[in-house]
Amino acid sequence: MRRLSPNLVCCSRSWLIHGCRRRAQQLAATRSLLQSPLLLLLLLWVHRAVAKNGTASYYGPPYERTECYGEGSLQFPVSNLFMAVGDGLWDLGAACGREYELRCIGDAQSGPGGCKPGANNIRVKVVDYALSVESSAAAPRQSVTGTDLVLSWPAFEAIASPSVDSIKVGILTTKHAEFLEYK
Repeated sequence: MRRLSPNLVCCSRSWLIHGCRRRAQQLAATRSLLQSPLLLLLLLWVHRAVAKNGTASYYGPPYERTECYGEGSLQFPVSNLFMAVGDGLWDLGAACGREYELRCIGDAQSGPGGCKPGANNIRVKVVDYALSVESSAAAPRQSVTGTDLVLSWPAFEAIASPSVDSIKVGILTTKHAEFLEYK
């Protein structure tokens, strides 16, 4: 017997050699398929197709103090698309500065109807902790307390109908292109 590779053992008889060649061809085809950039893109796209859902409410200006950056208006993105997060995403403050892509799924209380017609996904930056008592996103300023995310008013109105106080959202991290898992 002659060993060609760890996965392939060939013998001298012709019918076994033919079987060994077929196995070698299968391995080569599998290897080239796994090295294909198109396949890698497809796998990434399929992975992105599964979302974790949460709920979001809003808070309005003035946006002043945050748990992430203290005081000052320079901490907020120019787009004014930012948010405070609850315990599920806060990660002891490690969430500060992270960006997430959100899409509206529906009204948090009664199902569909809470989304702004034709709204696209939005990208928002974490600047605050929703459960802080000292920040601009403190509970008395939230449209609904107890949601997973508290969006700035411009972020909320970009994806939600103005007639609702909270919505269901799909949440995707933009840094790693992976949908979130709540802790």
